[in-house]
Amino acid sequence: MTRKAFLLGFYSIGGQVLLIRELISAFGGDELFIGTSLFGWLLAVALGSYLGGRKRALLGSEMLFIAGAIFLPLTIIASRFSPFLYSDVIGESVPFTTAALISMVLMFPVGLISGWLFPAINREGYRPSASIVKTYLFEGIGAFVGGLAIMALVGWVFSTLAMAVALGVVVMGFLFFAPTKRNAVIISLGVLAVLVGVKILSPVIDGYLDAVKYASYRVEASFDTHYSRQAVLSRENARVLITDNVIEAVYPEARITEYDLLPPLLYQPDARHILYLGRAEFGAMQLADSLPHLTLSSLDPRRILSMTLDDILPRSGSIIRIDADPISYLSQINAVTKYDIVVLNAGAPDTYKISRYFTPWFFSKLKVIMAENGILYVPTRYDTDRHISREKQRLLSILHATLRRSFRYVAVWPGETTLFFACDDSLINLPFDSIPGRIPALAIAPAYITSYFLGDRFSEFKIARLRDALDSLHSVNNVNRPILPHYQALFRAKARGLDTAAIPFILEKPWWLLMLPIFIAVFFVFAVFRRDRRRHYGLFLYFVAGAASLTLELISFYVYQSFAGALYSEMGALIGSFMLGLAVGTFYSQKIDSDNIEFPALLLLLTATVIFLATFKRVDTNLLLYYNLLFLFTSAAATGSLFVAATRRYYFGKPEVNRGAGYALELVGSSLGALLAMTILLPVIGLQWLLGGVALFVGIALAGAMVTS
Repeated sequence: MTRKAFLLGFYSIGGQVLLIRELISAFGGDELFIGTSLFGWLLAVALGSYLGGRKRALLGSEMLFIAGAIFLPLTIIASRFSPFLYSDVIGESVPFTTAALISMVLMFPVGLISGWLFPAINREGYRPSASIVKTYLFEGIGAFVGGLAIMALVGWVFSTLAMAVALGVVVMGFLFFAPTKRNAVIISLGVLAVLVGVKILSPVIDGYLDAVKYASYRVEASFDTHYSRQAVLSRENARVLITDNVIEAVYPEARITEYDLLPPLLYQPDARHILYLGRAEFGAMQLADSLPHLTLSSLDPRRILSMTLDDILPRSGSIIRIDADPISYLSQINAVTKYDIVVLNAGAPDTYKISRYFTPWFFSKLKVIMAENGILYVPTRYDTDRHISREKQRLLSILHATLRRSFRYVAVWPGETTLFFACDDSLINLPFDSIPGRIPALAIAPAYITSYFLGDRFSEFKIARLRDALDSLHSVNNVNRPILPHYQALFRAKARGLDTAAIPFILEKPWWLLMLPIFIAVFFVFAVFRRDRRRHYGLFLYFVAGAASLTLELISFYVYQSFAGALYSEMGALIGSFMLGLAVGTFYSQKIDSDNIEFPALLLLLTATVIFLATFKRVDTNLLLYYNLLFLFTSAAATGSLFVAATRRYYFGKPEVNRGAGYALELVGSSLGALLAMTILLPVIGLQWLLGGVALFVGIALAGAMVTS
């Protein structure tokens, strides 16, 4: 039983993380789908746990493990091709509501199997309370090991698909061949040999799948990094970089290249040092070679991609590559070099990862490394040359208001690619009709930045229309309340589909959130005022354990990514710390002979939440990983102890009760936390109010536990 419970945790966390990673990649790298994917996963696990706990559910754990090993890689492949259910155009954005539904559905098969395994395994024990807690304990230990394995291997050794196959190989090897002292070495060597074969074959299989996806192109490279799924395609002389199923860059593209680098030089022709946030290899690097007085530094975290592009695109000897996460790099750099121009070309703010670059907090980091009259230049792909839709107005006005919060002067150019300039010096505060006269000062003769093209771009009508759009909304995007990804999702919907109704309703009419406290209040009253209230309050404690812990886990992920960077490379450690905390809390609590261990558990959870709320902005960046690891471990240990307390309350003297019911209710709470926390509550009420709400929720649960004790 303990071995199967360990393998359950190993398989469950592996399936969950790999599927979430693949779905995020399929839909443009958007972390909003972490919440929707987890919602689908947890509902599936809850349903599987409930169905598996019924007396007539006789499926054995061995059969379920076999099904899981088969379904996981198949679902990974289905996830990779899922955007084609909406469109077969490369890089076409899937509307948020459509993608959210797909992400929930695709999590269901593996989640259902994972949930069904829990009662199937603990049914092998005799006493309900002891068997459930024991399964929960070893599931947590297995999940800790699985999380560390994924962190260490995915992106370095295995792709997501190859890791899914490897996961099944490990589970099958140690499920059917018990690792006794006599055969442990033989089993380990056999599993290792199969994994080597998976490693050898995986690039071929990944390349074949991408060749099917991008049938009209030749696949030059296909691989995973810690940050994204990458493919480099070619057709004739063109090279296309696909990042998370979205076209990130194309080479050659002379017009875009000129507008990505040259416009700020019209304001500051004497610039010597430029920092480029994004992939400079797709034109900017080659153009900089024609400007010998410039030193171009490129900042991007994908080292493996840098090495791959060296073999595919023309090289440059003048570029300085900095393979680091921008947040982490800027937080630790000793600013010896001051940059005259910083080009922020990291992509559209579809995700929290990109949105954090468009915040006053990040701009304050940039200003430390900028020269006294340095210019921040933000080229966007928003077309304001023609009609400006309401959705586009929102995005442009939020970007403008955010820049104005940090810089004294902001200039905006209309056109097919709207360009933002920000500076604390008045050098960008020039009349538009004077800018074309500065073109001869450039060291090269541009083909697209000419007096003719700029004269059309700077027509009075276009400038006036853009100014009206910039004044339509004055909200600021910040780390505490990131709103850009949601408005970007609305912009991608292109005035059609459910997105156009759902997203404004969520963001602009927050009164609907009153349904959440009403639901919690009804559940609380039901549990407190039942005849057997001590026992039934155990169900409410299950719900609290799931909802609070999952919300705090996602908050910790968001805080670490926002203030330290590199979430995807560290996510395995963060999840592993959380799962280890669950196991430790469960292990020690089951040894304590007390009828009211929920009191210290809830008090610990409340204390951890309040301390995190008061201190997360004040922690040094170098210590932020350890800070979040400790927070996740502590809150998870409290959750594990609370699970034991709820189990003792609900199952005491009732051995015939469905053994999956309590676990299922905990997962219902977790699923609500997953769906609401990052996807809805964060952009609506903000991070600090969200943490305060969790603290209030746990405080109410503590008061109820005292009343029903």
